[in-house]
Amino acid sequence: MNKNYIILASVLGFAFIIGAYFIGAGFKRSNHEYISVTGMSEQSFESDLFQFRGDYSVKRTELSEAYQEIKKQSKEVQNYFTAKGLKPEELTLGTISIDRDYNYERDETGYSRNVFTGFTARQSISIKSKRLDLAEKIAKESMELVEKGVEFQAGSPQFSYTKLNDLKLDIIDKASANAKERAQKIAQAAGNNLGKLKKASLGVFQITGEDAEEEEYSWGGVFNTSSRKKKARVTVSASYNAN
Repeated sequence: MNKNYIILASVLGFAFIIGAYFIGAGFKRSNHEYISVTGMSEQSFESDLFQFRGDYSVKRTELSEAYQEIKKQSKEVQNYFTAKGLKPEELTLGTISIDRDYNYERDETGYSRNVFTGFTARQSISIKSKRLDLAEKIAKESMELVEKGVEFQAGSPQFSYTKLNDLKLDIIDKASANAKERAQKIAQAAGNNLGKLKKASLGVFQITGEDAEEEEYSWGGVFNTSSRKKKARVTVSASYNAN
């Protein structure tokens, strides 16, 4: 074999060994350079605000009749809720809207056209109350308005929490503390000391019903408004230097 080839092969082999050593050493150092963990915190809480919306409508052949009738029903609806115990400031009336109604018809010759049938006036009423027990009970009974001749459609009740921002800050603190505690245990198990925080990122908030096991977490976050009692959850991903 040519002497030059022997020398070249020896040099390349030696370079490969040295390179592999430094690459391995680099990975070893990188593995012990920092510790990455994810901390989590959950907290149960109860809503302190109840919201509900109902819609009602009337249909008349004359515009003025439709307008007058919806105003009349508006008074009836307000009186119903205040008689049940709600305060006027807990009720909000929506703007009256009036639409022209048409029926699509085809005559015996096959000619089709839109035939004007009258006017439909619509309005909504919203409840917003911190007296949850009373407001929820009244909302459940609101279909009684149908017996008074009101074409009332009840919406879904919603429960919210007015101190949610404070709650979020609290569980972020707890999730961060949980992440640091996990990192410390990992460092101690490896015989290292936990250094300074290198970086951290906040996960999305998940707010579900407290006992709603069927609700699934999502990447975009869950925000439950149908349950009075809820559970808030958040994660914090953190990396610490390790000495």
